[in-house]
Amino acid sequence: MEMIQIVGIGLLATVLILVIKEQKPMFAFLIGASTGIYIFLYLIGKIGGIIDVLEQLAASSGVQMIYLKTILKIIGIAYIAEFGAQIVRDAGRRALLQR
Repeated sequence: MEMIQIVGIGLLATVLILVIKEQKPMFAFLIGASTGIYIFLYLIGKIGGIIDVLEQLAASSGVQMIYLKTILKIIGIAYIAEFGAQIVRDAGRRALLQR
């Protein structure tokens, strides 16, 4: 049921952005960015549960925790960087990404 709510929030934000974008593009960008941040913060709690399960699996299989934590940090950094890049692309500032 929670996934339906998350998808509903995303669809509602998309419709609002499409309606408002022609009149107030900056406001539409703010709606999109704030919706993305809200969904991300909402899912952090769920991601914590997944990390706990992964730690239990790693401990039961004999994998050292240092390797699991390193992989999770790499995935987290990549996800945050991609999220930031998508926000910049949505704002129409692609020149910031070309370095």
